[in-house]
Amino acid sequence: MSSGMALAVGRDREWIIRNAKGRKFVFESAEEAFEELHEYGEGAVVLTREVYRGMFRTKPVTDWQEVPPPAVDPRAEVPGGGDE
Repeated sequence: MSSGMALAVGRDREWIIRNAKGRKFVFESAEEAFEELHEYGEGAVVLTREVYRGMFRTKPVTDWQEVPPPAVDPRAEVPGGGDE
């Protein structure tokens, strides 16, 4: 009978931007990726996948999936600053 130490494994998400040339750039969150997206040129997209993270390994649970841009609230940006 073996008595090994249990390793903590947690479910997490990974976020990347893939540019039109196929290069991938890693980000900590969707918000961070979308803030930087315009810097990577036309054809760049934000992708995410679910992973299990252990002490020394990361194992993908799902394949990369494109994330649609967040909806923009039209009331958030009022032309002229809203001082009418």
